[in-house]
Amino acid sequence: MKRLFSRNRWLSSTLNIIGLTVAFTAFMVIMIQVRYDWRYDRNYPGHEKVFRLEFVNDPSNLGAYGITICRPFIESLKGTIPQVEELGVYRYWKNSSSEWYRQGDEQQEYTLESSVMDTCMLKVFPFEFTEGDPAEFARPGSIIIAESVADRLFPGESPAGETLIDKYSGAEYRIAAVYKDFPENSSVANGALIQVGNDDRNNTSEWSYNCYMKLADPSDASEVAALIKEKLLEFFEIDPESEYGKMFENGVRLTNLHDAYFSKDVSGDSMGKGNRSTTGTLFAVGLIIIAIAIINFINMATASVPLIIKDINTRKVLGSSRLSLVWRQVSEAVVIAAAAFGLGILALHLISGTSFTYYISGSMQVADNVTVILIGAVVALVSSLAAGLFPAVYSTSFQPALVLKGSFSLSPKGRMLRSVLVGFQFIASFVLIAMALYIQVQTSFMKNKDMGFKRDLIVEFSCGSRIGSMADSFEQKLRQNPHVKDVTFAGNWLVSNTKMGWGREFDGHRVQLDVLPVSPDFIDFFGMTIKEGRNFSPSDDLDPDGTFIMNEQTMLKFPFLKLGARLQGHVGEPAEIVGIVKDFNFKPLHYGIDPIALYVFGSDPWWPLSVVYAKIDGEDIAGTFQWIRDCIEEFNPEINGNDVYLRFMDESIGRLYEKEEKLNSLIAITAILSLVISLVGILGIVSFETQFRRKEIALRKVHGATIGMILKMLNRHYIIMTLICFAVSVPVAYSIMKAWVKGFAYQAPVPVWIFLSALAAVLAVTVLTVTLQARKAANANPVDSLHDE
Repeated sequence: MKRLFSRNRWLSSTLNIIGLTVAFTAFMVIMIQVRYDWRYDRNYPGHEKVFRLEFVNDPSNLGAYGITICRPFIESLKGTIPQVEELGVYRYWKNSSSEWYRQGDEQQEYTLESSVMDTCMLKVFPFEFTEGDPAEFARPGSIIIAESVADRLFPGESPAGETLIDKYSGAEYRIAAVYKDFPENSSVANGALIQVGNDDRNNTSEWSYNCYMKLADPSDASEVAALIKEKLLEFFEIDPESEYGKMFENGVRLTNLHDAYFSKDVSGDSMGKGNRSTTGTLFAVGLIIIAIAIINFINMATASVPLIIKDINTRKVLGSSRLSLVWRQVSEAVVIAAAAFGLGILALHLISGTSFTYYISGSMQVADNVTVILIGAVVALVSSLAAGLFPAVYSTSFQPALVLKGSFSLSPKGRMLRSVLVGFQFIASFVLIAMALYIQVQTSFMKNKDMGFKRDLIVEFSCGSRIGSMADSFEQKLRQNPHVKDVTFAGNWLVSNTKMGWGREFDGHRVQLDVLPVSPDFIDFFGMTIKEGRNFSPSDDLDPDGTFIMNEQTMLKFPFLKLGARLQGHVGEPAEIVGIVKDFNFKPLHYGIDPIALYVFGSDPWWPLSVVYAKIDGEDIAGTFQWIRDCIEEFNPEINGNDVYLRFMDESIGRLYEKEEKLNSLIAITAILSLVISLVGILGIVSFETQFRRKEIALRKVHGATIGMILKMLNRHYIIMTLICFAVSVPVAYSIMKAWVKGFAYQAPVPVWIFLSALAAVLAVTVLTVTLQARKAANANPVDSLHDE
């Protein structure tokens, strides 16, 4: 260790430790996210046997699969397929949150992820129970909760037999048992799981249930899917030779949960989603960071050979073998890597306590990432061997006379080697910077794109069914504030991944579409355009059969539907299609526009509309928000208005692209780190080169060269190299961008300024680094330099 920080070697050792520490830290952080994705739904026993039923439900878009179907069909499958061990029903899976409180303690509210499922799901997934009796979950009105929830709601108590109340519906649920938390990166919500009971058991028109199953042998998935296809055609009495029947020829599949996490061709999926290309890109970026640091090590080692060649030659004369000399240098590289890796673990520990954790899906605590640490240790060892072996073999491979003159470090072959290695670093930096900028462009494009409705200064919130049942009075109360300009109601968020799914028969054809229950003024509120027919009217609220307005995609994909036709609604009699609204985006812009119906329940609603949209004028926003909260408390005293989450619609839409923003931040940070590591290497190389070019610099100054001319000479090589690397990186970066953006239905063009910005950034910091490091040599007294030589 003492040799590494001797007078001649302290700079290279310090710079190497800095570069490797940054690289190892970045690699471990990236690997935490990569492992989170790669291990999604692969971290519990039997995960390879759990599948989700998916099927094509749109004859005009055979590449898209749906995952929701009516509960009666799922129930009809139970016990009929020998290869299926268990088959269960669930509804509203992970990421569906609601407010709860303990019976008798209404003042203390808790936000829990909640789902609805049947008892069979307890055998599809490997639930482990720590308290209570899971058999009690079979009783209607029962609920099971995760161990973490039990610790939070019932500290030091047994929750079994206690009652939880849904804040908005007022429904009471008895806790049957407590289950051990599933890993965070799994499909099972660690929250409240509600017994489905008899809900929609005989309702073939409510297509909002999912079917999960556990197979005895995962290799039977295709065979089971074929059997389910036959049963589906039989259950819905679909002629296999009909147009609708033929779309199921290869239109039913079973998808393992891990693959479902990455699937892109599924609609209506509220489960957490990953992106294989993104995960692969992150992994590649992690390796690139390590490669850049190794290149720095090799560059500085080869550039500093003249500083250690005397020691190597002396040891050769004294009888040291080449193998021992190589091992001596390799062991020094291992020591440097070990020190850097230790600092990297410390850095990871420090980062885990900062807001940076927002950008990573999994825990960043060192104790929770032992596997990642071990992977990092292996990478550190391999990196040190790779970084130390080449310079060691190289420095002991050529004639001592050459290096004793100090000439190889400046020879064309030596400079070419370092230029190629630094060039790789620059290309990587260019690509990462350009990619980070483009992800930002794409994210901004999606956030600001016209989605087909007005959304400025619109506040949205959920008011609960109690207030929803008094919608007219609540609206009048809100409008008493002059800053509230308009109010409307809906049965779900306008922009979200999931809506209520309806499957309907019409004149021998199957119609499958999303449905959003709304109040009659909804279309006017959002400034949507009626293309044909009429808008909703107040009288539609009095029609007991309900009223449809379809979007253009519905009429395009189901051309047999006509304006004025009547389609089965939510009650016994069919509801009239009174209008066609211009297409609008009701899902994140990863997806295109699918068929959707805006629907007014009429005088006999299934449930009150509890999502509220309020248009405000933007003046006294804080006061307006407080007014809304006060109104909520007045209409439902059981709700604390301050606990109601009010948000602007633009904010909620922006959160739909949170994953892209996190990726953008990770790539941007990695790009900066790669550039920093590259510049650390250049700093070292320039330091060595100016040291060995002191005589040349002195002679130039003696012959009249100015400091500016000297700096221009020293910068020229790096400027040319930067421009060459830029030319190489442009097509590489463009190809990566186009491959990444394929996952979006709406794509921003790739602007030229992205590449020019990357060039300006890399060129500026390179010239600055070289100039600052070379200035000392340029300012040196030529007499002293020539005397030293």
